[in-house]
Amino acid sequence: MAANTNPIFELTPVAGTPQTFVNADGTTLKTILTAGSEGTRIDAIMISSNSTAAENLAFYITISGTDYYIGNVNIPIGAGYTTVIRVDGMTWLKPAYQNFFVLPASALLKCNAVVAITAGKTVTVVALGGNLS
Repeated sequence: MAANTNPIFELTPVAGTPQTFVNADGTTLKTILTAGSEGTRIDAIMISSNSTAAENLAFYITISGTDYYIGNVNIPIGAGYTTVIRVDGMTWLKPAYQNFFVLPASALLKCNAVVAITAGKTVTVVALGGNLS
């Protein structure tokens, strides 16, 4: 197999399906983004919370129906709603040598609350990137 000698760029900007997590969701996995037919580069995962407690989200890449755990992101009290800035999940989930990761064709990026979100509060997650085709 020959190596690619041309750079590969994102061709179509993508914003995944914004998901809001509430107490009633428990620890149910939600799809944040579905990769395009040639794959999708994820550049940012923005997370905000109006919770009065720190929250934790677990992230997964789903390939052929199997969920592969890729890491946890801690969300401080009031991230994005108070003087605490929103969380960039990529800080915790990206490979050490780059500022993005690529989902294979048709893979899913999912996440769930590790423990149910504080009653009456919300955590919102949005993934941004671009399709490779």
